[in-house]
Amino acid sequence: MSYFLHLVPIVMDYLNFISNFLLIFETAGITLHLISLLTGLFSILLLLLSISAYRKTGLKNILYAAGAFGLFAIRLFIESFDEIHNILDDKQINLLNSVITLAILILFFLAIVRRNKYRQ
Repeated sequence: MSYFLHLVPIVMDYLNFISNFLLIFETAGITLHLISLLTGLFSILLLLLSISAYRKTGLKNILYAAGAFGLFAIRLFIESFDEIHNILDDKQINLLNSVITLAILILFFLAIVRRNKYRQ
């Protein structure tokens, strides 16, 4: 019986360690969702600022950047929606993310290399 009494503190320490470990992962999950939310909001803000800048200047290159910011916001929305509802499998979501990322990079490339044309 006394042997089991010596095991109680060890078992309690082990359970305490596991609960702290799980709390860290839960906190990391909350932090991950918070960062994802802030990233999505920031990309929408950049989209709106880009559209506003285009209206003021008429530079077509700004539209490419606005499109990239919009695609970035869409990508984050799709990832979050799929995480909640699990509509797509991993291969489909990876392919979709890769295609959207490529489109974002192409739009930023076009924003940099295309000549600016002012609207009349």
